[in-house]
Amino acid sequence: MPALNTQNDIQLSTRLGARAVYKYYGEVASNRGISFDARLGEIHAIVGENGAGKSTLMRILQGLEKPDQGSVVVDDNDVSFNRPQQALDLGIGMVHQEFMLAPELTLLENLVLGDEPVSRAWGSFSVIDWDEARRSGDALAKDTGVPIDWDSPSETASVHIQQLVEIIRLLRRGANILILDEPTAVLAPPQVEDLFALLHKLRDKGTTIIFISHKIKEVIALADRVTVLRRGEVTFTAEIKDVDVATIAHHIVGGNAEDTASQSINLASKDTKLTKQNCLLLENVCAISSTAKSRALQNIGFSIRQGEIVGIAGVAGNGQDELIECLVGLRRVQSGRIILDDVDITHKSNAERRASGIGFISPDRANEGLAKLASVEENVIAGSHRDPAALIGPLRKLSYTKQMATKRLDALGVIYGDLTDPVSSLSGGNQQRLVFAREISGVPKLLLVAQPTRGVDLNGITAIHKTLRAYRAGGGSVLLLSEELDELLALSDRILVIVDGRIVGERNGAKANITEIGALMVMQGEVHA
Repeated sequence: MPALNTQNDIQLSTRLGARAVYKYYGEVASNRGISFDARLGEIHAIVGENGAGKSTLMRILQGLEKPDQGSVVVDDNDVSFNRPQQALDLGIGMVHQEFMLAPELTLLENLVLGDEPVSRAWGSFSVIDWDEARRSGDALAKDTGVPIDWDSPSETASVHIQQLVEIIRLLRRGANILILDEPTAVLAPPQVEDLFALLHKLRDKGTTIIFISHKIKEVIALADRVTVLRRGEVTFTAEIKDVDVATIAHHIVGGNAEDTASQSINLASKDTKLTKQNCLLLENVCAISSTAKSRALQNIGFSIRQGEIVGIAGVAGNGQDELIECLVGLRRVQSGRIILDDVDITHKSNAERRASGIGFISPDRANEGLAKLASVEENVIAGSHRDPAALIGPLRKLSYTKQMATKRLDALGVIYGDLTDPVSSLSGGNQQRLVFAREISGVPKLLLVAQPTRGVDLNGITAIHKTLRAYRAGGGSVLLLSEELDELLALSDRILVIVDGRIVGERNGAKANITEIGALMVMQGEVHA
């Protein structure tokens, strides 16, 4: 584990930073004169909405991109990187949100990949010293306080173990500046606490840590200082002790937060009669898993009533994907039944289920929720373009579909240029609002919602949460899968916890807390009532 280097190091004002960095993609400036400094032995948070320029800046700091103007600063000196190895040679390493481990290799093989210790150096015939590799791995793992089975295949290791191996791999290569991109996105609360304890330990030994996150409460809990980016520029930097959540949020959105209280969306059908009967019922549903990283569904059973939001909490890879795919009709149910409004839909197709009243917000907006090369209009009317009212013979009634598209987009406040613009031209938040506008347009009985605010800015999150509450108020039923526990607690009437493909606990949404839900998420063994 890195330690303080020399007294000269302690006098440095900038361990890692940027000086007047500009980066253009065509005529678009992703970074516009960004300057910031992270000090020796400091956890420095970088926050901002999607498109604020965080990812571009991190790629520049890591040597993946070169700035068009300005420079990276390391130990108070301007430097220029042509490749990531040059950054690593200066002690800069990055743990990406999508882990970089080779899934077919063991954790030990991943630890030393590209920097293998050798017992006999014979060029391409060199012999790897696996004993030395294991000793170095064990020593670093001991410092972290988490035991690691180095012989486990990477693809079967839990996400927090994979993340830990990524960090240890960088430490083993001498990194003493760590850039962490959304490191808590897939962790349960107890695992977040373990990660924060490790990062504080590294900081206290002199490691500089750049912490990229959209979770402001975590920034407050972990960081020493925070820098806010908005539209490619630095708009705010402060010591954490001098700010609170509201202050940081204000600077992120620039004082342009939506006034949700003044908006009203009526999603209820005129024929809706709230009886609080079950809209959805699952009886002992079993299904096979997707990959070695995920889990088969084991006797899943629960219900969702009319006008109710039921949240599913769990560490990624515990059967959430399989559950949502079974409900949508994209995965075969091996045994058990799925009942929608007293009708067995277990073996119905996806099209039949949608016709029965199921709407679906996919967790993969880019590849499943949208046709990225199609227009805004084509995306928002998809599924309704075959309605008899939208056709004149075999041809689409253009005036009708244009009016339909405009009405749907306006209902959810989607900001767009022209209906003919490609949907990819919209921000992440507006793309997600468009998906919601399409899926709720027919007032479905049941809305299956997976990761609804992934890649969405603060204003977009506010609008999406308001939409879900309005849908529930109109009698709609929602199954909500989210990796954001704050989101589940804010929206859910009940929260179910899934572990290893089984429902292990249920809590009242109004009374549950993060600590209790987090403890269930990492439990193994018997079901807790």
